[in-house]
Amino acid sequence: MLIQFKFKNHKCFYDENVLDLMATSEKRHSETTININNNKILPVIAIHGANASGKSSILEALEFMFKTIKESSHTDINQDLPVNPFAFSTKALNQNSEYEFSICLGDYEYRYGFAINKNGFDEEWLYQKKFTANTRATQKIIFERSVNSVKFGPSYKKYEKIWELFGNQESKKLLILSNVAIKETDGILRQIYDYVCKFNFKIEHFYSQTSIDILTKDSSLYNKFQTIINEFDPCLLGIKIDEINYENGEKRYVINGIHKNLENNTIRTLIPLHKESDGTIKIFNIMPTILKNLEEGGLLCIDELDTKFHPLLFKKIVNMYKDKKINKNNAQLIYTAHSTFMFNNNDLRRDQIYLVDKDKLGKAHLYSLSEFKNLRVDSNYEKKYLTGQFGAIPFEDE
Repeated sequence: MLIQFKFKNHKCFYDENVLDLMATSEKRHSETTININNNKILPVIAIHGANASGKSSILEALEFMFKTIKESSHTDINQDLPVNPFAFSTKALNQNSEYEFSICLGDYEYRYGFAINKNGFDEEWLYQKKFTANTRATQKIIFERSVNSVKFGPSYKKYEKIWELFGNQESKKLLILSNVAIKETDGILRQIYDYVCKFNFKIEHFYSQTSIDILTKDSSLYNKFQTIINEFDPCLLGIKIDEINYENGEKRYVINGIHKNLENNTIRTLIPLHKESDGTIKIFNIMPTILKNLEEGGLLCIDELDTKFHPLLFKKIVNMYKDKKINKNNAQLIYTAHSTFMFNNNDLRRDQIYLVDKDKLGKAHLYSLSEFKNLRVDSNYEKKYLTGQFGAIPFEDE
């Protein structure tokens, strides 16, 4: 599970910003938190802010880090590394971007991060400690990297031998975590790498291939999806996916909505998915991934979850992650939204609501409602937000 994410010098975020999924001492909705070794972790984080404030950039920073880890073993060392530093500062363009996450695997917390520029990785680090409520738990070094120097902890010399297989020229643009992990079938680095590979980041697009793969390969998830889509629109009996194979070996999918025929209820009418409503298309694009995430656990990020959805469907999705009978494997959801329908103390805790504000220099800042010390848990969050008391809205100065 994700415990914390830190990032610096990424797009509109110049300074270090922190997204913290450790629950605060707030008592409200404590039954929805995930309890691991007396630590409480949040299953849902909502991110709000004005247009162009940087909401999507937070999810993209997390995706960038995870994608860099997943793809490092395929890096072309003759090419510059892709980086996204703060664009409105010459100084920032020449500085490293930094990314770090803390995750819980079993009884341990792992803190991993790297500092990157187009020429390579100047730093990389991985630490382990017992995931316990005891804040004095000893932190062990698995490895520390600084420019071309790498130090492995005493218990992890086996990783040092694997890393030595990579020459100095190659290793500058390669991550230790990724390239050592793929050389072993089990072990700490492999477990962390596998967690990263389960991560999913969904930006809406038409006819999601991911949805097609999930629904055609898992009949149980397909049946759950059919039930949910029928609840969303009782006139829509389900979604039919037909695979067409061509003689040249190519294949494509024909996707239709299943509807009752007005004259005869025993006859089904098929409507091409592109002729269905925008809401139906969006459900097709994201709901199979949501259902798989809830079944397997892991982290899912969705940009603008609320768009094209009725508020009650938007709420239903969020509540699925809060319901331990549904979310049995501690899946986590981070989403951005403009709708304030869930911006209240009846649905979310203060530490689950994050805001993004951008100053006049173009620097974005991330903070949660829990940082407002005088904010009562029974306050009207939505009203205070819309009247500008928390910032992170357009036209604040008018």
